[in-house]
Amino acid sequence: MLLRKLLLFFLLAAFINTNAQKRYNTDSLKQVVLAARYHFGFMFAHSVHVENVKGVNPYGFELEYSHLHTDSIIKNRYNSYPRTGFSFTYTNYNRNFLGQAYALSYFVEPNFRVGNSLKLLLRASGGLAYFTNPYDEIKNPFNHSYSTHINSYLQLNLGLSYPVSKHFALYGMGGFFHASNAGFKEPNAGVNYINASIGLQYYAYSTRLPVYKHASDTSWRHQPMHFEAAVFYSPKSGYKRDTSAARNFLIGTSVTAIKQISNIDALTAGAEIYYDDGLRSTKEYVVGDTSSNTFAGLLIGHRFLLNRFTFSQELGFYIHKQTKVYNTTYRDLYHTIYHRWGLTYNIKNRWSIGINLLAHKQVADFIDGRLIYRLK
Repeated sequence: MLLRKLLLFFLLAAFINTNAQKRYNTDSLKQVVLAARYHFGFMFAHSVHVENVKGVNPYGFELEYSHLHTDSIIKNRYNSYPRTGFSFTYTNYNRNFLGQAYALSYFVEPNFRVGNSLKLLLRASGGLAYFTNPYDEIKNPFNHSYSTHINSYLQLNLGLSYPVSKHFALYGMGGFFHASNAGFKEPNAGVNYINASIGLQYYAYSTRLPVYKHASDTSWRHQPMHFEAAVFYSPKSGYKRDTSAARNFLIGTSVTAIKQISNIDALTAGAEIYYDDGLRSTKEYVVGDTSSNTFAGLLIGHRFLLNRFTFSQELGFYIHKQTKVYNTTYRDLYHTIYHRWGLTYNIKNRWSIGINLLAHKQVADFIDGRLIYRLK
């Protein structure tokens, strides 16, 4: 049944693109690429709270709609042929208490030539997923991986693509899938899934990548270091005075210095401060701790610069936190080092919007939405 659906997908795609390709300039360098792949893998128990996922082997499929950018300007700027688009992913977690997931995500995938035919693929994806069987104290008490139907969804993949004809290519990938609600509701240990996949790609114009004489784009060297200021907010879970669940918040601000070091890379250094009212309610009403719930940290990081999109990775070091009682009596979570992963989009001139995930080791703490202003 699954193979029939995938075959129908490609036949329909080929039919739709037959006429469209007649209007498609034969030397057009932004072609449609459709793809489908089957994935299979294993979950690992990254926390003592999810020991029951050991030995679980999820499986599923993914459908993709994308554009492959192959013009000389893009190639020289990014040293690759980037493919960007949307994917729909279905995953069956192969255990009743974990259920199934349906995800829609946006991906960025630089393609690199390896010889005359082979392509090396690097992919980062982000989006939202609907999970069918979240934690319920009565109906599903064994699921400590997620407790909401809607969760954030992330993918990192590395793969290869090999053409079998002018329009079709086989591709395989190894990847890491992660999903969580990032502290919106507990329990929220997260779903971590390592997998391998194999699939088929359909190229509306050609599977072959054009070859260009190398011409370095050094325009980035004229970009001075600049600064960004941001405010961020997260609707974090917490407790009422009677210890029943409640919706609290987290709010903060940050300043970051950015220095571009290539067409697609930048290094960053910054500082942030935020107040966590969700943690305040847990410490006060559950732990009996009234210490400060304000955090301050210093961060260093890296950014991938992809036109209007920016993908950031940061390593943080707390310089102020008061969580010793919380860590020893309730949950050993807050340590000196943490990390952040973000995606931003430049909406106009100096203004950008974005989402950012903060995690301690392998446990996501929260996802915030942010408004960013580029300073002079």
